[in-house]
Amino acid sequence: MGLFYLPDFQSAVLPEPEARHALQVLRLHKGDELLLTDGKGHRGKARILAEKINQCQLEILEQEKIPTFRSEEIHLAVAPTKNSERMDWLVEKATELGCNGFHFFKSERTGRNQLNLDRLQRIALSAIKQSGQYYLPEIHWYNSLNAVPFSSFDRIITADLSGKESRLAPLSFQKMLLLIGPEGDFSPAELEFLQRQQTEAVRFLPQVLRTETAGLYALTLALVSG
Repeated sequence: MGLFYLPDFQSAVLPEPEARHALQVLRLHKGDELLLTDGKGHRGKARILAEKINQCQLEILEQEKIPTFRSEEIHLAVAPTKNSERMDWLVEKATELGCNGFHFFKSERTGRNQLNLDRLQRIALSAIKQSGQYYLPEIHWYNSLNAVPFSSFDRIITADLSGKESRLAPLSFQKMLLLIGPEGDFSPAELEFLQRQQTEAVRFLPQVLRTETAGLYALTLALVSG
């Protein structure tokens, strides 16, 4: 049974993109049942009452709150690459692994001034549906490194080419931020700013990783080390 996105279980009207997939792609009909998530941790079961793409009415049969598979949160902060497809790939794969949030920012050496957050949100939504998850990660854009909400995190790890090589020993945290800089690394001024934020500078491997590879590798290390 496929998983569909219904942002408000009180509404009971399937959003048009979800209705189109259910009715036209999967050929579901009136009376068929489907699974739902609101992206906030709720899982539901519903029955289709009307086969209309623009007004696909549902009858909610049951719903429950699904606990997160770990109490700690892991977020990625990334200076995006010029190639948007590489950031699409990162959001998709990191969401499948269970990343709780993405904080994209413009740095002094970033080649992009903005990102299509709606597109990235759709990619993340597709990833949680495909992987059977019930929590949709948050996605933000900041116009500078200084605007990233560092105070929201109790541990911050910075991927720094000049840092001491480490594999991330077992970590203690409640909400951690993994910070991935731009291609060409952070500027000296940005590194100085990060030191004032009490971030931990780590070089994950001796070789230089692409931005999206570094993000996914750091996330994997944090997941197995936490």
